[in-house]
Formats: sequence, C-alpha cells, structure tokens
Amino acid sequence: MIYFDYSATTPMSDIAIETYNRVASEFFGNSRSLHTHGQESADIIEYSRQSLAQILSCRPQELYFTGSGSESTFLALTGLAFAHQHKGSTILTTRGEHHSVHQALNYLEGFDFKIDYISVDEFGRIQMDHLEHLLNSDVILASIGHANSEVGTIQDLRAIGQLLRKHDVLFHSDCVQTFGKLPIPLALLSSMSASAHKCYGPKGVGLTFIQSRLPWNPFFEGTTHEGGFRAGTVDTPGIAAFAATAEESFQKQDEEMNRLSKLRLHFLQAFEQEKRIILEGHPIKRLPFHLALRIKGIEGQLLMLECNRRGLSISTGSACRVGDTNPSSTLMSIGRSKEEAFELIRITFGRWTTLQDIDKLIVAIHEILERY
Repeated sequence: MIYFDYSATTPMSDIAIETYNRVASEFFGNSRSLHTHGQESADIIEYSRQSLAQILSCRPQELYFTGSGSESTFLALTGLAFAHQHKGSTILTTRGEHHSVHQALNYLEGFDFKIDYISVDEFGRIQMDHLEHLLNSDVILASIGHANSEVGTIQDLRAIGQLLRKHDVLFHSDCVQTFGKLPIPLALLSSMSASAHKCYGPKGVGLTFIQSRLPWNPFFEGTTHEGGFRAGTVDTPGIAAFAATAEESFQKQDEEMNRLSKLRLHFLQAFEQEKRIILEGHPIKRLPFHLALRIKGIEGQLLMLECNRRGLSISTGSACRVGDTNPSSTLMSIGRSKEEAFELIRITFGRWTTLQDIDKLIVAIHEILERY
C-alpha cells in the first residue's frame, strides 16, 4: 500500500523511534516521583520542553504537554475563556474549524458564552472586513486554525493577529497541520495547539502554547501535572520523541515543503484537461503537501474505496470525522451543496512520498474516471 493520508497521521521517524525506545527502556520513572528515577524522567521532560521552546522562539514555561492536539485545543480554549470571562462572553471562530474547536466552544456555550462565526470566502479564507465588524467590547477570544485540514487553505495569521491585538482580543490557533511544516507567527498568538503524530512523532502527545503573561483557569482543580494544566502522568518517552523529531522537521522544513509542493504540481498538471476534477481550497495559499479534490458525479467514499483496492490510501476528509455521516462543515461553509461536499477526497503527501508514487496515483485516478 502507498500512503497518501499524511494529514491524518504520519509514520514515526527513525529518530523518534530510536528516542522513544531508549527513553522508555532507560528512563521509565514517573516524573512526579521524588526518587532518582523520577528526577531523571522530569529532567528529560524539561529538556524536551526547552528544545521545543527554542524551536518556537518562546519561553519553556509557556509550553504544556498534553495527550493530543484535540486536548491541547480544548484545554487552551476553556482555560482562557473562563479566566477572562469577567471581560466579556463572546468568542469568534469559523464553521470550518477542526472538530476539537467546535467541541470546546459547544462546551463553553453551556456556561453562557456566545459563539459568533466569521464569514469566509469561497476558498475558506477569513473575510477580514467581517471579522472587524464582529469585534466589539464583549469579544474576548478568537479561535482560527492556521490551515484547514480538509481543504488545505492557509489563513493569514499575521493580519488576523494584528487586528485582534488592536482590539485586545485573545487569539488561539490550531496549528496541528502546520507545526514543523510552515512558519508559525507565535508572537501574534495568545495560544497555540500542536500534535506530535502529525510531524513524524508518536500518537498520544500534544503541545499547548500559552503566553506567560496570560492567566488561564485549570480544567481540573488541584492537579499538579504540567503546572496544573492537565491531569495524568505525562508520557516521558513520547515527549522526548516529539522533541527529537520536531528538531529534525524544523531543520528540513523549507526543503521538504518545496519538494512536496512540486509533487502536488506534478499531480495537478496530469489532470489539467479533466473538467470533472475540481481543486477545493485556495489554489496558492494552501498547505504545500495537500490536495482537496472533488470529482463531479463520484462520491468521495467510492473513490477512496477504489483507490484502496488499487493499493493507495487516500481519505475523504478529516480522520476525526470518521463515522460522521454529515457532509463536511468546511465545504458547506464555503458554499458547496451537500452532494458536492460528499464528493470530497483528500490526498496528502509526506516524507516518504516519491514521484513514482504520484505517477501510480495518477494512473489509478485516470482508470477510475474512465470507469465512472
């Protein structure tokens, strides 16, 4: 099988596997224990935190390890919202955000927070005039993802961040799809969430950044892990592996994204004359490794199954929506019909994707088009 679903998860890199195995074997102590084994684990976690802080150009105390990107998002949004509720109760977002953002905001609605939705254009990009229109004295927080996982569109975080800062509004961004792949303007963000398994690290490790000047409320009162940010013993080998692979990813970031962008262009050029194939998301301001396609008249699930039968793993959208029979909220938010939304497929490349792999995918999709 050839893997084309890197936005869902990535294989662990060699350095991540090596680091995980060594730390799991030699430094297995609970980092909260006071004996030597515990202190060794605590030292590894703090070294990993410092390494990631250096990569991101932030302070180590501004980073918190969690169990996933989704948990990072939930804890950041709820923690900031409750801590700043005395200033207002309105939170801004878009309907195309990752499911974890909507879960957090749905939870907050039960505590008298109001959610307002920012309009986006046909590519899913924030309409800045509408964002500015929504900004009033009751708005305390905005959550806008750096890049959409379903259509690949990248938001202009700098412009958004500057506008929100002007109005003294906190700015959280889900950077799960861009961490280790694109530059993140962290100085303009109040908080950020990332995930290890999207950049060749292990599953079960997430990262939250929150500016040290900002107060936040813990979701679980009384916990001592991660400065009270989350409950539960942290995964020392997973965190060490995350830091190791993040260092590697950031070093190769520009070179790798340029390579994957060329592969994406090679694929698109093969279908320039095919009128049935539609590229969703922004044609230029998008993830370099990401293709969101609709083939008119063919449901995405059928196309995914046909590719799978030919030894090619693609997806029909965000892996977090598997089992959800509703059409993509992202495509619906940019004006597509339910039928069009169900046509969506997502093809994403990564470190082990080759030109030969792309050529095999091109042949397979041509065959499927001829059949249907």
